[in-house]
Amino acid sequence: MSNYTSDPDTRTASEHYHVLGATLSITADAETTDGEYLVLDVLVPPMFENGLHTHEQSEVFHVIEGEARLHVDGREQTLGPGTSGYVPGGEVHGFANEGEEVCRVIAVMTPGGAEGFFREVGQSTDDRTLPEPVEPTEEMLQSLFATGERHGFEFLGPLPERAD
Repeated sequence: MSNYTSDPDTRTASEHYHVLGATLSITADAETTDGEYLVLDVLVPPMFENGLHTHEQSEVFHVIEGEARLHVDGREQTLGPGTSGYVPGGEVHGFANEGEEVCRVIAVMTPGGAEGFFREVGQSTDDRTLPEPVEPTEEMLQSLFATGERHGFEFLGPLPERAD
């Protein structure tokens, strides 16, 4: 799965970052939108989860390819291609790709400003290729949590098991 790439396109200079095995491209940030919003184009590898967390920004997830599980304040939603999910600012939420295919998600956060967190925790890369899968170490997670705290994120642990 690590050879997934997007086709070259006419986007303006996106920044690409590897974050715990996912690839995030910042396509618009607070600077370019007068502080209004942040747009992330995210490649989510199979079996990836970002865990329960909160932040002040509201967020919309729109799935382009694949399928994502969105958990918002105790409610579950499965998002497939062409569907969106909304997270009000401050709500406990998280998402996961529990499938075997890469999931591509556009995430819009408003107001802008969270890009500082992603720039700080991510490893800059020149392209949108997924990195090799990574098993986060305790040290990696503690660094992520501390950085998140400085940027207004609070991490609360893994997503609950699906109630099937």
